[in-house]
Formats: sequence, structure tokens, C-alpha cells
Amino acid sequence: MKKNIITAINLISFVPILLFPFILLAGSMAFDAPGSEKSILAFTVPLILIGYPIFIIVFIVLSRKKNSLLLALVALIPMLFLIYTFLFSDGLAQKSNYDTLNKDFICNANSFLSVEKNGNFGSISLLKKNNFYTYKNESVALIENNEINIMSANPREEKDLLSNCKNKEGKSLLDVYELVSD
Repeated sequence: MKKNIITAINLISFVPILLFPFILLAGSMAFDAPGSEKSILAFTVPLILIGYPIFIIVFIVLSRKKNSLLLALVALIPMLFLIYTFLFSDGLAQKSNYDTLNKDFICNANSFLSVEKNGNFGSISLLKKNNFYTYKNESVALIENNEINIMSANPREEKDLLSNCKNKEGKSLLDVYELVSD
């Protein structure tokens, strides 16, 4: 009976190894962010991703060799982490603040406003779909200390754009930031 339970746990523990190519590809994107070459986390994530299949295999082999349920359960840790990530990652700390301030604000099916913010400064760009692969990028406004300053010859049109484009919470940029230029 114990051997059957260990075998079942080992099979479940093996699932993350099947996902390894996809997870490794996603982990390589840790270097896409600006300044990631200076981040210790950007280098740590790929190392952990490369090491987790070895971790799983070692504990599966040890659990079978020693007939140990505890070692089999240790091999489940990466699977439990994946389950947590896929099912419960919406509850991450400060996620609502991130969604409100930094996510894209959808205007329609072919355009959206993108907010790039670094500290107290940032920019707002309008991206309009040119074709299936490319977007035209137009600078709309600047953000300084949570205030929007429109940098356009037609501020009325830009203000309408800022108020009509909504993020997934249903908020516009004018709901999130204060407009200082008209």
C-alpha cells in the first residue's frame, strides 16, 4: 500500500518536468525588463528553473530507493508551487495598485494606452494597430508626481482619449492621475 502511494505521488511530482521547456522559456524572459542585468533576481530565477527538474528526480529516486513517503512528498514541492502560481497568483501583494497604475488602458479593439512609469516620472503612449504584428506608437502625455501633463497641440482630443480608455478595473487614467494641463 505504501509503495502504491509513493508511486502515485512520484507520478504527480513528475508533471512539472513535462512542463520544463515552457517554464524555461518563460524564465528566460526575466532578462527582458530594463535594468535586469543588474538584478540578482533576474539571474536567480533561471538558475532555479534549471535546477528544479534535478531536485524532483533526486527526491523521486530517493523515495523509491528508501521507500519513504516523506521524500516523495518533498518531490511534490515544485508541483505545489505551480498549482499555487496558476490558481492563486491573483492575490499577490500590491497587485491591485499595479493593475490600477501600470496596466494598459484599452480604448477599442485596435488601440490602447500604455503607461510606462519609473518612480515619480512616466509617460503615456497611444498604441494603434497598424496590422496583425505592429502598432503605431504615439506619445500622448507625461506623468510627474501622479499628475498628467498633456504634450499635444490638441489637448481636448487627448483629454477625451485619457478619459475614455479604461483598464480592467474600469478606471480611466483621469480616475487614477490628476490632470494638470488642459
